[in-house]
Amino acid sequence: MTAQALQLLVPSGDPNGIKLIKVSGWDGLCYIVPRQSLNELSTDSDVKNPGLYFLFGKDESSDNQLAYIGESENFFHRITSHNAKKDFWDEAIVFTGDLNKAHVKYLEHKAVQLAKQASRMQLENSTSPVENRLSEYDKVGVELFFSNVKFILEAFGYDIFKSLEESVTSGAIYYLKGKGFDATARLLDNGGMIVLAGSLAPISETNSFGGWAKATRTQLLEVGDLVEDNGYYRFTKDITFRTPSAAAATVAARSINGWTAWKNTKGKTLDENIRRL
Repeated sequence: MTAQALQLLVPSGDPNGIKLIKVSGWDGLCYIVPRQSLNELSTDSDVKNPGLYFLFGKDESSDNQLAYIGESENFFHRITSHNAKKDFWDEAIVFTGDLNKAHVKYLEHKAVQLAKQASRMQLENSTSPVENRLSEYDKVGVELFFSNVKFILEAFGYDIFKSLEESVTSGAIYYLKGKGFDATARLLDNGGMIVLAGSLAPISETNSFGGWAKATRTQLLEVGDLVEDNGYYRFTKDITFRTPSAAAATVAARSINGWTAWKNTKGKTLDENIRRL
């Protein structure tokens, strides 16, 4: 990979407020907008131009990451509407620049398709946008624009387009074994964990087990990602968790430190392999 230079401006001076991001040599502009700072955009003319935008949030009951992808000829008007009608999001990221309506519709289609393929976040889009035609000249420029969209999102921790295989840190398998559970997993480069299909979890839960981990197990059962099998719950597909501890708690049905609980074939923990120099 070649080095990339990012320029970051915080217009209000508040580190928790709106951030403007540029990539060296790129004529595009990215706004990272916390929902509580939305009103600060009203005087900025650039956000009233065509743009591709993302809304990000979290399902508090399951800890799942949620996202919505859209396009608009006037982002500020559109986001104001979403602020009134959509509850799930807490941060918006918009990309604008030398774009027209045809460009942003093309970008929206590409973004939704890639996000669905990656399956890293739960998309809140109810429909899939249809691909529109661009000239070969326009397509080259728009594809370059999208490569910077992808780069900036990943640089700020939004792996909405990055497949799990791209994100796995190595081929190492980690194990979590105990009374009623026997699971295998792989570590992701963002610190998340994939519990692999076939892993077993106990049906019974400790009295203190609750919160989002319990809600996650309930949701996995409802959609068939966990099924009862010979006295256990079995994972029917690979499931991604935001942290090793979230993965371990869901598997073991109790509070547990994933960094010390997951171990490789040599008995070394994640903490020993990853955190310690």
